[in-house]
Amino acid sequence: MSAAFDELARTLRLQGTEVQQADLGDRWGKQLPSQGKARVYAALRGGGWVGQKDQRLALREGEIVFLPRGDAHSIRDKPTTSLCGFSDVYCKALRPTGPTSIRTEAPPETRLVVVDLRFDAAGAPWISLLPSLVHLQGSNPGLSRWLGETLHLLAEAPDLSPPLRDGIVEAFGHTLFACALRTLASPLPGREALQDEPIAAALAEVRAAPEENWELGELARRVGLSRSAFAARATALLGEPLGSYVRRLRLDRAAALLAGTTLPIKVIAARVGYDSEAAFTRAFTRAHGQGPREHRLAHAARRAGADSFGSGQSAAPAFAEP
Repeated sequence: MSAAFDELARTLRLQGTEVQQADLGDRWGKQLPSQGKARVYAALRGGGWVGQKDQRLALREGEIVFLPRGDAHSIRDKPTTSLCGFSDVYCKALRPTGPTSIRTEAPPETRLVVVDLRFDAAGAPWISLLPSLVHLQGSNPGLSRWLGETLHLLAEAPDLSPPLRDGIVEAFGHTLFACALRTLASPLPGREALQDEPIAAALAEVRAAPEENWELGELARRVGLSRSAFAARATALLGEPLGSYVRRLRLDRAAALLAGTTLPIKVIAARVGYDSEAAFTRAFTRAHGQGPREHRLAHAARRAGADSFGSGQSAAPAFAEP
């Protein structure tokens, strides 16, 4: 296993998770649109088929199918089963049995765990290089056993405290993304850069603290490269110059703080590495198309609108439209 892949996966900032258990029998199938978040299907018992327009994978007991970007796909019991919306008769037989579980009226033959992982896509441009479907079939018995036991824990212990559950899911998610990175085909553009372990390690430091005053020459010295070589290799990995990457990390972090806290803008500016609130405001406006205050107000208005129709957490089954 490449340490660079592990380090790169750990730089991914997970922003939220949902875990549901589905006990399914008879015929079932659903077409799902692109969701903007990673999705995991794991067969604890029985199985099914996960497909896209150009490929179809059999999901067997003990296996996992991972969609790193949550691209449009289908999930069904057999390749011949028609795909439907929940208005169709046999899909109506799928019903919630709790806040995190669904089942069919027919006796269940298959038990799936469905995990959704929301992440900071802007801070991980390498995700665009990943395959749309990753099939984990147990080629590494130790890893497969750990993933399976983790899924069993998540499925059988919904009463875990939120911090413990989030910690488990975060480790699980980072492991899946590291596995996905390893599946890259040799000719895929960018693969060589993703295997650049010294660069990945240096970028992990930057990712952890983008507010620091990072000097290109100092980072290059740490990994034993010239300044120009480091800059070229970092750009190959990131798809953009290091300075642009750091600036984007800072402003994305600021956007999250503006939306999720009541901290004064001046404090947020300092937290993400800006000495001046005015300079921060100009940079933020260029990046997001609106100033920090407008960004905060827009998010507050969206939250208020969502609250007027109920919480943002839907009790719909895991195969429902996002």
